[in-house]
Amino acid sequence: MKQFLPIIILITVALGQSDQLFVGTRPLSMGGAFVAVADDANTITWNPAGLPALRRTEITSTYANLYNLGVSQSYLGFVRPFSDRVALGFDWSNIGYDDSELTYSENKLNLAVGVQPHKLFSFGLTLKYLMRDMLLDEASYGKGSGVGIDAAFLIQPLKNLKMGIGIYDLNGSSISYKDKTTETILGQAFKLGISYMPINGLTIAGDLGDRIHLGAEYIVASRVSFRAGVQQDISGEEKLLVPSAGLSIKFKTIVMEYGYESVPYLEPTHRFTIALQLSPAVVSITKTTIAHNPIFRSLHRYYESEPFVKVGLKNISDADLPVDVSLFVPTMMDNPHSETVTLPPKSEEEYDIGVSFSSDVLTSKKATFDNLVQPEVKVSYKQGGEEKLAQKKMESSYVLGKGKLTWSNPDMIACYVTPADAVVDKFSRNFIQYFTPVLNDYFGRSNLGRAIILYDALGTHGLVYNIDLETPFLDIADDKSAFDTVKYPGDMLRDKIGDCDDLTALFGSLLANLGIESMFLDVFKPGAGHIFLMFDSGIKPDDVTKYFLDENEVVVLNDKVWIPVEATLVGKPFFS
Repeated sequence: MKQFLPIIILITVALGQSDQLFVGTRPLSMGGAFVAVADDANTITWNPAGLPALRRTEITSTYANLYNLGVSQSYLGFVRPFSDRVALGFDWSNIGYDDSELTYSENKLNLAVGVQPHKLFSFGLTLKYLMRDMLLDEASYGKGSGVGIDAAFLIQPLKNLKMGIGIYDLNGSSISYKDKTTETILGQAFKLGISYMPINGLTIAGDLGDRIHLGAEYIVASRVSFRAGVQQDISGEEKLLVPSAGLSIKFKTIVMEYGYESVPYLEPTHRFTIALQLSPAVVSITKTTIAHNPIFRSLHRYYESEPFVKVGLKNISDADLPVDVSLFVPTMMDNPHSETVTLPPKSEEEYDIGVSFSSDVLTSKKATFDNLVQPEVKVSYKQGGEEKLAQKKMESSYVLGKGKLTWSNPDMIACYVTPADAVVDKFSRNFIQYFTPVLNDYFGRSNLGRAIILYDALGTHGLVYNIDLETPFLDIADDKSAFDTVKYPGDMLRDKIGDCDDLTALFGSLLANLGIESMFLDVFKPGAGHIFLMFDSGIKPDDVTKYFLDENEVVVLNDKVWIPVEATLVGKPFFS
């Protein structure tokens, strides 16, 4: 008993914070400046208003032999978020002494709730249950229990600035003993706190209560943390200065901490903590919408120039969060298309995401066939140094083969005009070069002359017109739901047989290769649909009568003279 009394006196002098006994290796290593930091499970005791911002399930445990006096301090805390705005915390702390004669223990159970109604503000309440007992030669003296209440607030006006208020043991916390006497063991106390992050990874904090607390922490690569602090009494004859320091190492979800605290006249206290932080995903994909279904391979360049999908993303964290959004469309990509987006804090917004297809989107073996695929969106980001991933399968989409189009959008035929195709370029320039003498002598290298040579060259090459038996243009031209097949010009020169749309696309490509403008003319008439083209003849509108007996054989548009061409008559002379 004689040994225990000086121990109690020394601890009372050392702690001297309105009877408050705070916990946690990390907070106490920062000089006890933690009211505004409040970003781990220790916030249950320090500031329950910080609970919603954790966004994770966390279990933490701490042990210390206070001042090497045989007085043990143990702590166990558990935090569980229930939404992005509400979290609960439960912890147990114990301070005790045990020898052959005397046993003393003081236990405290906290049940805390934190609510964040707005991204700038949160509040918390803690209901505590206190138990105290002392055994002398196994006889109980002073066994009692009671309840208390803490309240706290946290404000974050800036992304790197937080301010906190802690009100502990409202109106004092009392316990009742077996003899029905009551004693106030914890007086009401206040703490004001502020924390500031001047650069990424560095936190500077200060608290003001019955003591002044200053601390700092620096995190390296989200894995190793170094911290130091100091606290000092504000009043009293002897203002004790208590320095502290510590470090922690994080291995994925496990955090190990060490803290050192030196109180004058007493031996140093060494604290040890191990914590398990199960960080949930703070980003979720709320919806995905594809802009085009079915997907036409022939429109791949158009798709790449416009937003392809709309992705709804929700960020429940309190900070700007850069994320990588990737889109994968099977059979059209070797690797996903990826874009970086920065999500505002506490946001739920939709983002337009583009697309980029593989270089062999038209030449791979799969390009010939229609495929039913399921695109997928993935969102990756870093949270607490860990890679996180959210993913969502999109609605199934038809990827149509490279020759497919629908006449519900007649402009799609332009995708089959490929003047830069190597086969097209070789064909047009070889024939023009071969007939250069004729072109110079009779046509003066005009558009009309070159068009005549190219048209007749198609017949010389052996091209013939043949109705597409599966989807003849004349039957489906007015059916907006049907899919037609059009050959690319290079394939048409190889196959030498095609429908009116195949021949028209080929002739338009040859003209465009030589820089001659052309227009497609379509006729959407049930049972009599047709497509052909007209090209810029290079003739001036005033000279039409010099070349044509009937002015109705040409079209004068945009100060140019356009000559219609029936591509299905390939094999016959141009003027036929």
